[in-house]
Amino acid sequence: MPRQDADFDETDLTFISNLAAIGDSYSAGIGAGDRLGNIGQALDKQSDWACSRYDHSYPYLVYGDPRFGDGYPNFQFLSCSGAVTVDVLEHQIPNLNGNQDAIMLSISGNDVELTNILNQCIYQWAVFNWEQVAVAEIASKFKDKYDWAAEYDFFPLGRGCDGQLSRTADLIASSAFSSSLDAVLSAAKAKLASGGKIYWTGYAKFFAEDLSSDCDSVTWTTWIHVSGLQSQPTQYLTSDHRRTMNSLVDQVNAQLAAAAERAGDSVIFVNYNRYVSEFGSPRDGLGAGLGWDGRARGVVLKCL
Repeated sequence: MPRQDADFDETDLTFISNLAAIGDSYSAGIGAGDRLGNIGQALDKQSDWACSRYDHSYPYLVYGDPRFGDGYPNFQFLSCSGAVTVDVLEHQIPNLNGNQDAIMLSISGNDVELTNILNQCIYQWAVFNWEQVAVAEIASKFKDKYDWAAEYDFFPLGRGCDGQLSRTADLIASSAFSSSLDAVLSAAKAKLASGGKIYWTGYAKFFAEDLSSDCDSVTWTTWIHVSGLQSQPTQYLTSDHRRTMNSLVDQVNAQLAAAAERAGDSVIFVNYNRYVSEFGSPRDGLGAGLGWDGRARGVVLKCL
């Protein structure tokens, strides 16, 4: 039976019989602990392995909480790295059992192309200039020789950092985005038990909030660019770009919080960034002066 708010004892979660997690890599926990499943599941797109679900993801840790008592709840872990709202609507929620006491949800980052920001503004693992985009588009028409490229959209690779930041801002502000959030919540609410709750996790900002100039000359571009093979100018972690990327996360979280409010009392927005800012902010001075080969040990702490 679901709990009554007035009687809630946070040390006792035995009232939760059915627990689920749906969404993207934030709840799948990509890279956190050990990967679930095995490589034999690679062709099953919804499997643990293909979805990169990990055993230190927050839903998996919640599932193992001793406050559930001797009888752990029935747990469905359907979150899938790379998922967008359509994937949740078409592949995850339809496979979710009814009568869920608690659903943990993370979704929307891929809808507004946050991964493309990582590509264009930080790592540059796959970026083209517009001439290369044009050549790739022409080559993709020759299906007999380049059939793998026929369905690939090369245009995002040529946007550059500023172009991608602008596009993401437009996506976040669009009515289509807010409508997609409402659709996910409406479908997920239909899977709740009486008194059940959806806990919707927001996103953490890319970088520390002090936005010092210490990182303005730092680049995390990939080896392709370090080797001189870049097709766009090398991107640096400038204060302006870091400020814009952090602002975009704020904008996404504001949309998620607004959608949760529209959905009513059964949906709770969890401001994850608040906890990262409070407990996970890097200390000043860490990593200053390290070269490229030392970034992972130091500069990352200063510039995150």
